[in-house]
Amino acid sequence: MKAELLRLAILVGVAAATPVLAACDPAKPSLTPSSRYVVRGGEVYDTTTNLTWSRCSVGQRWRDGKGCVGAVKQMVWTDALKQAKGAWRMPTKDELVTLTSPSCRHPAVNDEVFPGMDEKKMAYWSGVDYGAHYAWAVHFADYSNNYGYYGGRPLAVRLVRTGK
Repeated sequence: MKAELLRLAILVGVAAATPVLAACDPAKPSLTPSSRYVVRGGEVYDTTTNLTWSRCSVGQRWRDGKGCVGAVKQMVWTDALKQAKGAWRMPTKDELVTLTSPSCRHPAVNDEVFPGMDEKKMAYWSGVDYGAHYAWAVHFADYSNNYGYYGGRPLAVRLVRTGK
C-alpha cells in the first residue's frame, strides 16, 4: 500500500524533488548488478543488452567526482523525441525495462551506475507510441510500465545508443 501511495504521489507530482537511493531486498538477487555495466564517465555500457546509456537524465550532465548535476528535465513525448541526436535515441519500452530490478524500489534501477535519480521525476518516456496520442513509459520508482497521453503530463528522458 505504501509503495502504491508513493507511486501515486510521484505521478501527480507531490513528492519532494530530492535524490534517492534504492531500497533493495537483500534476499532477492538484483537483475542489474554493477558488474553488468562498464562505466565510462557519463556513459554506461550494458554488457547484457549491448546498449550504451547516458548515465544522467536529460537536463543533467555528468561531472567527474560529482555525478549527475543539474535538474532532471521533464517534457511531453513529442518534445522528448527531439532529444535524440546522432547515434543517441529514445529507448524502446523493453530497453528501459532492462534497467530495472524487481528486487529494488525508489528507484528500481542501480543507483550506483545511474546516480542522480529524482524521486519526483521517476516516470520516463520510451520512444514507442501506443496508438494515437499515447506512448509507453516506465516508472523507475517501482519498475512498472504503462502508457500515457503524450500531450499531457511531462515525463523524464534517458537516451541510449546501440553498441559501445
